[in-house]
Amino acid sequence: MRRVGGAVLAVLVGVLVAACGVEEPPAPAPPPEQGQVELPPRPREVRLDGVDPCSLLTEEQRAELGLDARPVSTQSPVSLYEGAEVPLCTIGGFTPRAVTAGVSLVTSVGIERFTSGQLAAEIRPTVVRGFPAVLAIPTRFADYCTVVVDVAPGQLLDVQFATGGRQPPIPQPQLCEDAEVVAAEVMMTLLAR
Repeated sequence: MRRVGGAVLAVLVGVLVAACGVEEPPAPAPPPEQGQVELPPRPREVRLDGVDPCSLLTEEQRAELGLDARPVSTQSPVSLYEGAEVPLCTIGGFTPRAVTAGVSLVTSVGIERFTSGQLAAEIRPTVVRGFPAVLAIPTRFADYCTVVVDVAPGQLLDVQFATGGRQPPIPQPQLCEDAEVVAAEVMMTLLAR
């Protein structure tokens, strides 16, 4: 009986020693939780501190986008961005259709605000001028669409495109396409600085 116990102990020690010498592959990263969105890394940082949002669409770009009203710059607290004062440029368009574009430069919250799965919006990953972004499609309203671009840690570019109230309203999928076009133009200007 002693020999059997010794043999079992010897086998057990041998297995443990062998297991210590074998490297196991690293465990795969856990999948994102339901509703979370994963984005690729940004190619570089583009800081928004001190940038005037109304300077990010040139007169030519605004004309091409059908934004023919004078840009209006404001700054106010936004609860979505932890109540921080957010610089916003609003530009309307009336010809050939009634629309409004809003460009906000957020320096208080990063893209994680939109990728956590905690907003009342359908979030779709996209890329704008090589930078990771999300298309945020509101689930309660159909009169606007938002593109949010990850430009730096704790900073994001928020571009909204909304119908201007004429009938028939612009379908939300078109508003989302237009928001992506405006975001691409804003990023082009921002990257050229």
